Amino acid sequence: MKKYAKVLSATALSSALLLTTACSNNEATSGEKIDIASLPDSGDYSDKLELSLSGSITKGKAEDGNYVQKRLEEQFNIKIKNTKVDTWNKDQVNLMVASGELPDTFAFTAGGKTPQELFDAGLTRTIPKEMLEKYAPRYMKMLGENPPGPEMNLLKGSDNEYLQLIGLYSHVDGLTWTPTFRLDWLEKLGFEPPGEIKQVGPSGGREKIYYTDKAYTLEEVEEILKAFTFNDPDGNGKNDTYGISPYNDQMHWAASLMGSFGLAPDYNFIEDDKLVVTEISKKYKEFLKLLAKWYDMGLIDPEFTTLDLNKSWEKYKQGKIGYYIAQSSYLAMDDWTKGRAPQNLVENPNSTAKILATAPEIGKDGQQGVGSFIPVGNLADAFYVSKNVTDEELARILQIFDYINFDNEARWTLYGEVGVHSDWEGEPEKSALKVRPEYAAEEGNSGFWGYNFRTYDKERVQWFTSEYTMNLRKEYFARDDVKENMLIRPYKWDVLNKTKMAEMKLRYQGQLKTVVDEFRMKAIVGEIDIDKEWDKYIENWLNNGGQDILAEMDKSDKVSDLMKQ
Repeated sequence: MKKYAKVLSATALSSALLLTTACSNNEATSGEKIDIASLPDSGDYSDKLELSLSGSITKGKAEDGNYVQKRLEEQFNIKIKNTKVDTWNKDQVNLMVASGELPDTFAFTAGGKTPQELFDAGLTRTIPKEMLEKYAPRYMKMLGENPPGPEMNLLKGSDNEYLQLIGLYSHVDGLTWTPTFRLDWLEKLGFEPPGEIKQVGPSGGREKIYYTDKAYTLEEVEEILKAFTFNDPDGNGKNDTYGISPYNDQMHWAASLMGSFGLAPDYNFIEDDKLVVTEISKKYKEFLKLLAKWYDMGLIDPEFTTLDLNKSWEKYKQGKIGYYIAQSSYLAMDDWTKGRAPQNLVENPNSTAKILATAPEIGKDGQQGVGSFIPVGNLADAFYVSKNVTDEELARILQIFDYINFDNEARWTLYGEVGVHSDWEGEPEKSALKVRPEYAAEEGNSGFWGYNFRTYDKERVQWFTSEYTMNLRKEYFARDDVKENMLIRPYKWDVLNKTKMAEMKLRYQGQLKTVVDEFRMKAIVGEIDIDKEWDKYIENWLNNGGQDILAEMDKSDKVSDLMKQ
């Protein structure tokens, strides 16, 4: 469903919007002792309050008096002022921030600023732990069950004031990506699958998509790509197919290939007894040399330099590419994945193509895996409370937040009543919910998703995920042994904001990305000799802020320590 698509297509852990103005520092106050006893008891809604509410999916389209609004107003004795701004639109958010007229709650990540910087700018207030314990016990339980949750997003110098609330991303638990091959081509060319294969589903195109939890080695993949390129796998008598077609605006296409070298983009690890990031490591150099070799052999579609992700999907649909990366929902053909490769090749009922998803390729040293979607654990995103919210208003907000996001009885805030507003796609409680066409799937006359934060436990994941995706996750993508053995995490990460890493990244990430992207492209297409230019590339990276990044990164906590219960 669209909520899942947004999470995986957006960079959920980084700020995506530009903060154009900031309030004066002296408007932000903290450290004042909350008189918790003077606040209403949990469940006491006797005083009617007006609240301006906004959530993760807010596009400014919630109609006044919508279904969810009316029910929340009655249940919590509030009057909701709907946010009429598209919080996914950078320009609209910039204007909102510039005016200082922020809603009482918001989930957009304003402008590359850290939570501490947003607070220092006078845009947000802190959320005391004792108020969370009193008014949001479900949230605190979730936080305690997901280390290092209770230590994340604390006001600097405090152990009991939070700068923001955070969400649980159960839907990205496990492997996000896995490689796929044209199974009909493998069969024609005489290649056996690496293990027992199963159909994803019985119909609707899913019967043409298969999967196995076994993998090819990199050497086997190379032989397959050669056959896909030169042995006329589509039988048209022309030399017009390629083994692989990357895209130039992201590195997802190489997620499992990098994993066969023990790598994930932008992560760090120990190499030769020192901390390095992937893009300056010896392993990365070998990864680039393999891609350069494949390009020189003609296995890589030479048009990839002009293809972004969307154009790459279109290219794959032409039926001329044999290898492509995929998420479990792509393989299960969930609604929101329509048009994406590789499932776009089998959407047509007349298509005779077949797809095989395998486990990530196995490298020469037995390495295998994919980088974790979130560097540390499964907590991500940001829910802020405006500086203008009083303690009494915060108490009510936290109770609403705790209910609609962590009490699964509140499913009606997302899908209404099953059988009235929505229906199960397949077997009840084991398939996705579909909102009936007379109701808006988001905001509008229904108000669905209009006030919720982006946080999902395993039960909530089911509500917007097909039974076929859930089965793939159970059978492979999120299996415990797969997560333990194939999920690549960084060695160190500053998830607790103890260092100046956030500031360093904002200062240097643009120029460092340019250095990395230019070298990678030139290396793959053979414009440079990787061995001869490598030292110069490393020096360029270090001199453009990389040295400072590494020094600050080395001060971070070890991920293995952060994830201990």
